[in-house]
Amino acid sequence: MRPYIASTSKLILFSIIAAFLAGCAGGPPGGHWVIDSGVQALFESGTVLPDHDYYYIGSYARPDSVIAIDRRITLRTRVWAETDMTEAKLHGWLQMFRTEHLSPACTYRAGVILTPDGYRVGYWYSRNIYNLIYMPEPGVVEVYQPHAGAGRVCGQELDNFGF
Repeated sequence: MRPYIASTSKLILFSIIAAFLAGCAGGPPGGHWVIDSGVQALFESGTVLPDHDYYYIGSYARPDSVIAIDRRITLRTRVWAETDMTEAKLHGWLQMFRTEHLSPACTYRAGVILTPDGYRVGYWYSRNIYNLIYMPEPGVVEVYQPHAGAGRVCGQELDNFGF
């Protein structure tokens, strides 16, 4: 019986180490979603950037987040909806953002979207400041849904456990 227990323990230990190493293995090259006060001032001035395509998450009338992606880059996405941005639309969204009563932890911020090698592919404006950015191939970027940390999204109600 003892040899069986020892071999089972070794198998469990090996499985744990293999799972840890698999988790450390790289997926697609990752980029960064970085806060930048200059970009925030640009967004909040209502400036629509030329040569950028605009996308949003949430409802069209009340988006949760907005990104502007350089037209030389292809956004591959299942979560962002493209929109023809105009100054009037951006000003309307900004007015809605300004009237929301948010906790101090969920204020709107803005910044740049960078590839793994530091190339700027776009800008973001959101109350959720963390994100995953991947560049699976040259000229293609994947921008996932931003979050507030620990998998939460600002503005969503907490579940019954208070998390």
